Amino acid sequence: MQRKRHTSRERLFVTGGVLLLLLAAGVIVSGRIINRRAAQMSNRIVTQISESHCLLLQNELDRTEGILTAATRFLQRHDTPSGPELQTLATTLLDVDSKAREIWFSREGDAKRRRCLRNGTLLMEPTAAICPAKEDSVVSTIVSEEGTPVWVLACTVRDPAGKRCLCGIDYPLPELYTYMSEQNPHSRSSAILLNPEGVIVYHPDSLKLGQRIGSEHGTGGKNGDFTGSETEAFRRVLATGQSVITETFSDYLGMEEQRIYYPIQLAGQRWVAGIGIPRLVIEQEIDDFHLYTILTAAVSVLLFATLLVAAQRRWRREYALRRLSERESAQLQLQQVIDQIDPHFLFNSLNSLYALIRCNPEQAREFTLTLSRVYRRVLERRKQILASLAEEIDFTWQYHTLQQIRFGENLTLTTTIDTSLRRHRIPAMSLQTLVENAVKHNRVSTRTPLHIDIRTEGDSLVIENNRTPHENENTESLGVGLERIRSIYRFYTDRNLEITIDPMTFRCSLPLLPPEK
Repeated sequence: MQRKRHTSRERLFVTGGVLLLLLAAGVIVSGRIINRRAAQMSNRIVTQISESHCLLLQNELDRTEGILTAATRFLQRHDTPSGPELQTLATTLLDVDSKAREIWFSREGDAKRRRCLRNGTLLMEPTAAICPAKEDSVVSTIVSEEGTPVWVLACTVRDPAGKRCLCGIDYPLPELYTYMSEQNPHSRSSAILLNPEGVIVYHPDSLKLGQRIGSEHGTGGKNGDFTGSETEAFRRVLATGQSVITETFSDYLGMEEQRIYYPIQLAGQRWVAGIGIPRLVIEQEIDDFHLYTILTAAVSVLLFATLLVAAQRRWRREYALRRLSERESAQLQLQQVIDQIDPHFLFNSLNSLYALIRCNPEQAREFTLTLSRVYRRVLERRKQILASLAEEIDFTWQYHTLQQIRFGENLTLTTTIDTSLRRHRIPAMSLQTLVENAVKHNRVSTRTPLHIDIRTEGDSLVIENNRTPHENENTESLGVGLERIRSIYRFYTDRNLEITIDPMTFRCSLPLLPPEK
């Protein structure tokens, strides 16, 4: 029985199937690895964000404790400070702590206290009922002023005269939350702050400010921000000083979040901060999208590699063209200098001028003016690459006038130019180069006159002359001048000059470039 031979197409399908199975296996394995690593990264990110937010809260509380300490030390060292002194002290301290609204002072036996507001106002009001049980101890409480919960931090000390002095700082809780949010505007976490008694001092929901966890106001309900496990976490942190991680549902955000409780120190007391972060990565979502992640990564790598190769090839091509352009530009400038200042041409022109001065002074003056105009134009256009057709025709006529002094009627020039094309451009000095080549490489005499015809044909300029070449013609110098013109056209357009040479005629066609915008 003859064995069946597989075709190339079948072998291709088999190979493709094997590769597909290997790819699928790789995707499954990679997906599981990505799933596990993503969960680990999620936990690390949650920890880093929460610790950063907690550190921000601790720094602000340290600032608060610092200005309260500074105020009490001032009272301990000054006996009966005046109102302006207290006002200056309060203004300075309030500049340090932007979240405080006011600082107030009272002394034992005084019926009123001095309130120093942020705007510099000094008010006298009845003494507050807040008084710490022990000297040099700090008391924290929440009071209501016109329906707004205000956090009051106060401390009692004795002045040099032995009298008890009370100093306090007021923080309106809504303004406190606004200030803290502005300090960390791009945070992906929310925070709550509880004092040792479980009173909420800081919370994104303003309705919960000043409430105590586990009270009858809803904060300890089943679906509230503080479930039984949340209250237990608060008590554990307060008792042990160790952070506790919980999973809860946030009424404010309307989603599940991971909340980490941290201990925070304020004036020797242990407060508790809860930092809540919505789950950044969920295992179920990772399982649904890990396949797309792998495929997206593979396509991205392939696309990036393709773009990189294409960009590299394009860069190398542009670099080569730029190098070629720079080299040709240098050659062009050198060739222009050689063409523009031709010692032989200058020598012949001066000889002709000398002869005219002796035999025809009037024509000598005209020759001198024409020669000066030609060389002035040459010097002005040393670095000009392109010139308008009108400029080139005008310059060519001036050049022809000088040459005609030498050759007389044996050298003739005719031009037939479409007026609508006079603003089109050609390489600078190109017509002069072609006319000079015609004079240089042909015999010009009475027996062999030279006629040069310049005309427009369509979008091209045609330069044509009859041929009467020298016996020892130097074709190399002719090629150098034409190569200079070719190099310019290669840089500006895909078209190039066309040259036709037969025994009787030399013909060159120059493409006309668009006018300068």
